[in-house]
Amino acid sequence: MSVADRFRWSLLRRRPLAGAGQAFVLLLRCFMALFFIAATINKIRNGWAWTDYLQGQFLARLDEIDPETFGAQFLETYAVPHYRAFGWMVTLGEGAVAIGLTLGLMTRTAAIGAMLLMFSFAIGGYYDASLIALGLMFLPFVIWPTGHWLGLDRSLAQRYPNRIWFR
Repeated sequence: MSVADRFRWSLLRRRPLAGAGQAFVLLLRCFMALFFIAATINKIRNGWAWTDYLQGQFLARLDEIDPETFGAQFLETYAVPHYRAFGWMVTLGEGAVAIGLTLGLMTRTAAIGAMLLMFSFAIGGYYDASLIALGLMFLPFVIWPTGHWLGLDRSLAQRYPNRIWFR
């Protein structure tokens, strides 16, 4: 069996460990897709991209952290002056990750985007040890072709074999 084969429940009978591993990784992908769907909805409801909400969040965070840290300097120099651009980037980025993981579309790219978002939040002054663990939870989607197991990546890779996006 190749790792690019589609996920089939019969795999659990034939090769229980391989089937359980694939099922677990696919369930994790679904869970992380739901996480990003909820995060995107939250950003839209709070108007991150078109209101001053994010600026208020950045300023509140700036008051909470040590002013000598990289996170504080980043917030002060880049994030606060350009809060609307950051709001759009985060909202659209989280939405793109949600779509990619949900549909199995450009799954590896979506997972890399999710990891970059998590690590960016940690570097940008919102450090929490859980962000590192959360970012690493996307590593299986980069390593294994979960979009080929269940998603659009398999058919798009067959249609466009030279495109790296669907591998």
